Amino acid sequence: MEMNDFVNQMIKFNQSLFDSTFETSVQFQDQVEKAANTMMDQAEWLPGERRKICDTAVEAYKAGRSNFKTYIDEGFQQAGNLFK
Repeated sequence: MEMNDFVNQMIKFNQSLFDSTFETSVQFQDQVEKAANTMMDQAEWLPGERRKICDTAVEAYKAGRSNFKTYIDEGFQQAGNLFK
């Protein structure tokens, strides 16, 4: 087996591992978000503007999470291109 083939296999393995771990993390975070939304819906003491702040923070977090995934995917692609 040539070194480039071996390195490409390592890159694909690590990308697969990252994708699996990332998806598990996303699913966990989505479940926590659902639980938090249920709690906030039932909390009469939570004013509407504070709920909007929480919703804005969650959306910003999701955007950052998406950007992070994009950057990592681009990194794996560039690493793969180095060993073609």
